[in-house]
Amino acid sequence: MKVPYIKDRPDLSQHQLVFDTIDYLNKYNKKDDPNREVKLIPYIFSNPNALYYFNNKKAPSGEIMTRNYSENAAVKQLGLPDAIPDNYLDLFNDALQPFFDELDKNFTNGLIYLKRYDHHSTYSYLREVFLLKVLPSKKPQDYDIIISAMEEQELGTGVFRHYSFVSTVIEIHTFSDPNYDISWNTIDKGMQRLPNAFLPMIKKENINLKYNSEVYKLEKRNDGKIEVFWKNNGNMVSEIFDRVIVAVPLGVVRHWDLPLTLSYGKRSAIREMDYVLPEKIFLQFKSRFWEKPPSETGANPTTSDVGIVGGSSFTDLTIRTIVYPSYYVNISADKPGILLVSYSWSRDALVFGQFSEEERFELALKDLATIHGKENNKAKYWPADRTVGGSAYAYYGVGQIETLLGAMMRPEESIHWCGEHTDIHFGWTVGALNSAIRVVREILLDNLMSDKWFEFKNSRLLKYWNGNLEAFEDH
Repeated sequence: MKVPYIKDRPDLSQHQLVFDTIDYLNKYNKKDDPNREVKLIPYIFSNPNALYYFNNKKAPSGEIMTRNYSENAAVKQLGLPDAIPDNYLDLFNDALQPFFDELDKNFTNGLIYLKRYDHHSTYSYLREVFLLKVLPSKKPQDYDIIISAMEEQELGTGVFRHYSFVSTVIEIHTFSDPNYDISWNTIDKGMQRLPNAFLPMIKKENINLKYNSEVYKLEKRNDGKIEVFWKNNGNMVSEIFDRVIVAVPLGVVRHWDLPLTLSYGKRSAIREMDYVLPEKIFLQFKSRFWEKPPSETGANPTTSDVGIVGGSSFTDLTIRTIVYPSYYVNISADKPGILLVSYSWSRDALVFGQFSEEERFELALKDLATIHGKENNKAKYWPADRTVGGSAYAYYGVGQIETLLGAMMRPEESIHWCGEHTDIHFGWTVGALNSAIRVVREILLDNLMSDKWFEFKNSRLLKYWNGNLEAFEDH
């Protein structure tokens, strides 16, 4: 995982809370648990020498195109229909730019403005609003061809029609606000070090973590408290709490028995909220051949003949995206390495669903060989993972931000709801952290502890926090 930031402008970065949380944890653990330090290292997000392979097209020389080469090629050379203008990706950016500008002026006000378009899918906004205005002479069928090409390059097959225009704007703005120069970090030795850094604090506060415990029921008692039921090693266990915080993906919650008194809005949000179904296939190689020039390794020749360190290659083959690691810098390319050979989501991810893990490895290697030429392996297929309910992260559908997000945030029956799926920055660590702060606020204010809330809100940790709660009146 990677975290974007705007250098020297923490006030503008949507992810600043992540960095401030890491700084807080490092200071907390520095004396007693220095091995828990969360160290940030540069993440190489984009690489001009990464590859572009769509429509079985190569450069006229017969070489695989690099990203840099493809960006300067005409659409005909890329194998696209004549109906698509050469600047079709610039048009997509132009469609979103006014909303980025509003969000950057004031995120909460920009979000309120953007929500006016929540009845549109990305497809319908482009088709019925934007392209009609900027390309009035095109035939109706041409618009569909142009939008399909945009979708394939930007987000993946089927995403524009299924998910909301608001979700697309927020996702791209949170990911890489085009109005600013974005830099990227990741966590050395893996993102798991971030949640693990909380463990000394949890231990010090005598909080009892129960692992391997599968919750299956929340029951409201006559005294207003909540009884939580779970399974552990085949045993049925329950405990009573004044308040319960649910941070579990909704695909899991949908299988729980919940209090009958939950509102219709809450139940609708739990049932209807959309999630993205992604897949990842990791393969380990004896050497990192991709970091060497193809002319040295005998791999498929490319238009730059330069090795690839960091960044991503893109293709319309089933693997869709190849992500090259950034963390082997200064380590010989002759040493082993793990490559994220395939990363895709939504409809593109479903094509691997019917295959076994070994078959996914074989299919991924076949596509990789098509592009690159020329093993402890791991395939992560979220639809088959029961711990996340068959999905990885939320991505709101048409009308759902307006109708479901506020309802999902709202506490009911002494049950509070958090997690990335309950925040406007869904799919990101900062969304999970934002929601945790919102729940702390709810509990403190409900218990007439506003002084504690304002003390927390004015702390260094929350200096740049904005929960954007004003944008959701029903919360």
